[in-house]
Amino acid sequence: MPNQDPEYQSCIQSSERVSWRIDDLLPKDTVLDFSRRFLSDELTGTESIRCLNAEEKLMLNQIRSNSYAHMFLFLEEYAVALASHRAGLELHGNSTHMRALLRFSEEEIKHQQLFSRYTSAFARGFKVVPSLLDNQVQVAKAIMTKSNLGVLIFNLHMELMTQQHYIETVRGNDREALDPLFCNMLKHHWLEEAQHTRLDFLEAQKIIAQAPETMDAAMAEYAELLQALRATLNAQLQLDLQTFEKAAERTFTEAERKEIFEAQERSYIWSFIGMGMKAPLFLSRLRSLSPMAEQRVLELAPTYYCN
Repeated sequence: MPNQDPEYQSCIQSSERVSWRIDDLLPKDTVLDFSRRFLSDELTGTESIRCLNAEEKLMLNQIRSNSYAHMFLFLEEYAVALASHRAGLELHGNSTHMRALLRFSEEEIKHQQLFSRYTSAFARGFKVVPSLLDNQVQVAKAIMTKSNLGVLIFNLHMELMTQQHYIETVRGNDREALDPLFCNMLKHHWLEEAQHTRLDFLEAQKIIAQAPETMDAAMAEYAELLQALRATLNAQLQLDLQTFEKAAERTFTEAERKEIFEAQERSYIWSFIGMGMKAPLFLSRLRSLSPMAEQRVLELAPTYYCN
């Protein structure tokens, strides 16, 4: 395969150029503005829920936005392990590749700390302390039992999904008057994830160059990881609804609970899974790795509201 060193060096240079500090983005004493939506309704799907009034829709949007930040903290646990492992494989090997991958790992840890600070600020200012999943270490260990190629493809999906969210629902969105602090946080997250998607692709190319026959098994693992992600999202959704009922200070009827749950399940799965599967860059990257891989995603897509 061609010399990849210039690509890895370019990732390092881009990473250094866009680097930011947590304290500049989100000072420790930050007070959130709960008069605003934090995430676009395209990602939270609260406006279509007929049984809620305007105040309740805003409240649910904010709960979902907090859980959205937490899910990145949660899922980047395995991304740190992945990047660290790939860097370790270059010990006494290619120092340029190792340096790029170590920056990848360090930035993912920084993202976790950023989102942790955000959810702490949210808990301080919201009506109730939200319930959030706390088993990220166990989930990361389970993900890392898959092959490196399978996890790299899953991670490529996740990182390009975050880019799709920013490009489609935040950048240039003048319609919803979203909270500027939250939007700025997502912008800077996206700026660093852009380098990570390049590294995922480069590392996948390495593996396929050495063992092209592993692609079929890796795509099966990717499908398994999507199913596991779906279960994780539903677990967080159940916690969101508990938080929402406490904050709304009213008991919903079974019909109301059903309407809220179904709307939120659709938006969770579409935003975290469907949008990643339809990302043009994800499909083109897979096509470059293997036309079979792209075809497999297109076959899976209708399951996740991509049709």
